[in-house]
Amino acid sequence: MTKRSLPDVGGKPRIRLTADGLANVMTGMGTERDRRTYGRFMIGTLQDFAEMESAYIENWVARAIVDFPVEDATREWRNFSTDDAKRLQEAEKRFCIQAITQEAFKWAGVYGGAGVLMITDQDLAKPLNIKKIKKGSLKKLKVLDRMLISGQNYNVTDIMADNYMRPEIFRVNGGQQDIHHSHFVIAPGAALPLRLRLINGGWDDSQLRRCLEDIKDSVSAKGGIASLILEANVDTISRQNLSNDLSSGDMDEAIAKRYRLFGMMKSLFRLALLDSNEVFERKPITFGGLGEILSVLMEWTSGASGIPMTRLFGVQAKGLGDSGQGDMNNYNNSIRGQQNTKFRPFLTKLDAVWIRSTLGAMPEGFDFEFSPLAQPTDSELHDQRLADAQADDLRLQQRVILPSQVARKLMDQGLYGINESDITRIENDERAEQEGDYRFRMGQAEGKDGDDTAAPTSTDPASGTE
Repeated sequence: MTKRSLPDVGGKPRIRLTADGLANVMTGMGTERDRRTYGRFMIGTLQDFAEMESAYIENWVARAIVDFPVEDATREWRNFSTDDAKRLQEAEKRFCIQAITQEAFKWAGVYGGAGVLMITDQDLAKPLNIKKIKKGSLKKLKVLDRMLISGQNYNVTDIMADNYMRPEIFRVNGGQQDIHHSHFVIAPGAALPLRLRLINGGWDDSQLRRCLEDIKDSVSAKGGIASLILEANVDTISRQNLSNDLSSGDMDEAIAKRYRLFGMMKSLFRLALLDSNEVFERKPITFGGLGEILSVLMEWTSGASGIPMTRLFGVQAKGLGDSGQGDMNNYNNSIRGQQNTKFRPFLTKLDAVWIRSTLGAMPEGFDFEFSPLAQPTDSELHDQRLADAQADDLRLQQRVILPSQVARKLMDQGLYGINESDITRIENDERAEQEGDYRFRMGQAEGKDGDDTAAPTSTDPASGTE
């Protein structure tokens, strides 16, 4: 039996396209008869800034969604690891770095981006030369959101540049001064694909825009429930031939006056006077299930914002013995990730200018760490300090560190009121101890004749030593 070979059709190989989904022609599921097949996600309006501004100003939930992550990421701020930490902390307060960072990232959450303009003694139209920054070069830092500045000459070719898919030149709206992009430190918003970022003027997406639909649903539900409360009871009166009397045309005013008087008497004297052929009924409105609906909408809003309900709405977590600490731990981990991916690059660019303007040069080995997000309790703080003290004592016994280094760490932490003069005194004691120990060892090692053997001890009884 010979094996039949497939015919050679020539050309490129054909590709068979298949739909990845479940279809059932009998029930219509997954076919054109299924209404779900017509559901599509569409990109909404990226630049409806009027609505986002109104939501941020008028609605506390929208404001909290923007403000809470920024405030939580910057509340405890950071610590410097350098000998000039004290001077840097004072200069940082003078330049308001923490407040500027908060303001820039809040507007970035609303508009999708903001920039901090670094005004120095260099020409704004030319690229900023970091190496030429000297003491006093930085004059001012100014936050400008994307609505106040416009970009020109977008970089769409040089993929190695920092401003790829972003403008080369900025200009303040209403001004004529060209500002090179290197004088701006951009606070990013929510991430967008590069193609959409270019369509969006080189800016990111608004963090608030992604949550607006869920916020609207929650606010509408709350408003609807509040309106229903005002009409918790509906009073009805049945009257014979009411439709005929109203259609006659000359009874409208009389009927309205009749029941207006009825309502006044019921309100003033709690007395209702009715004719024998009139029937009064009170129909209450039930509110069962409305609370559950509002809770579900709040959960959706919380999920859309990435903020747990215990933080966003101040609602206790559900479940026996559940304090919501697990949700807060996950939230803190998310904030810690944003600190390293968004806030650290932003602060690194700012630090390169204001630190050089403060010290004249960038200190060697400079680095910083963000402080813990959650404040420890008194017992946790006591246990942590005890563990730190035991670790420092162990390192001192191992002669890995010096007492002055431990004292400097305590000074940076603000403990025991240690100042620079105390550390200088400890360093002088360490230097004197090292020099004295060196001379003591040299005296033991050298003999009378200057050789490296120690002089033998005397055994003369008159000398009193053996």
